[in-house]
Amino acid sequence: MTLTSIQTIAFAALVVYFGKFLKSKIHFIDKYNLPSPVIGGFLVAFALAVLKTYGIFEIAFDKTMQEGLMIAFFASVGYAASFRLLRDGGRAVVFFLILSVGGLLLQIFAGIGVAKLMGLPPLMGVLTGAVSLTGGPGTALAFGPVFESAGVSGASAIGLTTAMGGILLGGLVGTPLATHLINKKKLHHPHLSREATHEDHNLRARSGKDLLLHFLALAVIMGVGTALSAWINNQGVTLPIYIGSMIVAAVIRNIEDFKPTFKIEANWIEEIGSVALTFFIAMAIMTLKLEELRHAALPILVFLAVQVVLVMITALGPAFWMAGRDYEAAVMSSGYVGFMMGTTANAMANMSSLRQKYGPAPRAYLVVPLVGSCFIDFINAAFVTFCLNYFSSL
Repeated sequence: MTLTSIQTIAFAALVVYFGKFLKSKIHFIDKYNLPSPVIGGFLVAFALAVLKTYGIFEIAFDKTMQEGLMIAFFASVGYAASFRLLRDGGRAVVFFLILSVGGLLLQIFAGIGVAKLMGLPPLMGVLTGAVSLTGGPGTALAFGPVFESAGVSGASAIGLTTAMGGILLGGLVGTPLATHLINKKKLHHPHLSREATHEDHNLRARSGKDLLLHFLALAVIMGVGTALSAWINNQGVTLPIYIGSMIVAAVIRNIEDFKPTFKIEANWIEEIGSVALTFFIAMAIMTLKLEELRHAALPILVFLAVQVVLVMITALGPAFWMAGRDYEAAVMSSGYVGFMMGTTANAMANMSSLRQKYGPAPRAYLVVPLVGSCFIDFINAAFVTFCLNYFSSL
């Protein structure tokens, strides 16, 4: 059975509804704020994998709209990056980047150590750590052929399988971890007040004309942003496709902050981006080919287990401490788990789930995407390239 792009969106909507239903009925899911699209998407992907494995039923999805949803979300993130917020979060960005680089090095050394203990090539540890987890599926597929040339047989399949496992673990672990911190330390959002609640009510009460204005603005930002991304890539600099939209959105936001012209409000853009993120995460997870995980060898499961424990310890300790030990620090810890075990989209899904229940976290929404989607990718590529050159020469 093959679903069109519109039918795939409809299926994703049902997946989100399913996740929300489970969240309302199962205390554990609600208590630890597991994201609805993650829960629904994982269970649906698992069911589809079982049906496909036994030859009962198979669905092919058209994921044409998935990239657009991702770009829409990251454009909304870019629109949150005002210089006013940057002045408040600039130091936090530097500290969080330093922490993430330390976590990346730990991921590499741990992977190499486990590989040596299991009698495997050191590059196997790099592949199943920094490449597949911090890098994500795209990086795993990009570096796969290079690792195969360096002697790691089946590197592409191993990397993709590990990345899939990391995405699932990052989505399932990050939010409960932050919820534990929030509940244990009795953290509260510092700016949540009657005035903020009143403002949120006004947002919901506004007209469709306002909503249309902000949809149009976001569409223009995405169009110009994707053109900018294409131009940057043509200059020989490889960046994720959504970076251009983030840059354009940030420029427009700061122009608006200096002299309001188009009356584009950040809270409207954030709401639209949140909807796009929900659909994107549901589509990304429900279309994972979980049946491929059964082909993963025991070493891959060991690598995943070691790495997720290290990431959790770092998130509960150094990440939370360096971010300020407050509510936003807990939200950033969940984001850290998300992008160190999978993708920045995972990080944002974790933080979005917390935001919906406990309140906004503007500093976290600024710091985590900047570090997770921009800086850490460049540094990761440099470290992985160094490891490839070093271990290939031995």
